[in-house]
Amino acid sequence: MTAALTLINDHATRIVEYTITPSTDVSVPHLPSRIVPLAVTGLRLTYTGRRGTAWDLEIVTCKGNHAPNGEVGRTFRSQQDHYPHHASTGRPAWLNALMDTAADPDAPLPRHLAGFTRTHDSARRSIAFEISGDSEIPQWHPLNMPTPNPLRPDRVRFNYVAEDNAWRLDAAEFEGPWVATRQHPGPNQNRGQKPYYPTSGGSSLRGAPPWVLDLVGRHSLPPELAAV
Repeated sequence: MTAALTLINDHATRIVEYTITPSTDVSVPHLPSRIVPLAVTGLRLTYTGRRGTAWDLEIVTCKGNHAPNGEVGRTFRSQQDHYPHHASTGRPAWLNALMDTAADPDAPLPRHLAGFTRTHDSARRSIAFEISGDSEIPQWHPLNMPTPNPLRPDRVRFNYVAEDNAWRLDAAEFEGPWVATRQHPGPNQNRGQKPYYPTSGGSSLRGAPPWVLDLVGRHSLPPELAAV
């Protein structure tokens, strides 16, 4: 049995977070607000990638404290979302400069703006394919008996996760109709799913057919995204 894949979708999201601390040379940056200035003590940068494109900075979330005269305080905590693709009119110069550098999620943020410390870097990526062919996954009853009709997947989704840029395959999710071997699925055929979790000790792959093992092995890591 063979399984040919056709790409349906490829979407990735990455979250990078920083704390901001004042130093003898640089104070924490501030944002204007309708009450008192927001003293920014943390950042969350949200990136997306579609169909293998480079990471695109979509949202800069500034977290901090509203305090008299813009001083760092513990009261009136809030956050502001800023969008690099929107017009820069009204944004402070320091935030525009930060967005320019942060367009590359792996680039260090400019130390002359503030004391940035990276505290979190995680990502998720989901790549979905259409499957053509007659490849099957036998389904087993709790009494260890095969069900009458195997699953004939026509979709597979590979879900990847990353911490600090180290990727791994978290799940391979197969979906399709229940069809008897050598039969064609009807228009209202019952459908089912079969997930595999390759990095959960390997037990979920026990009994998987060779073609599934081959696909999981060949897609154990996602393809590289384009460079920023």
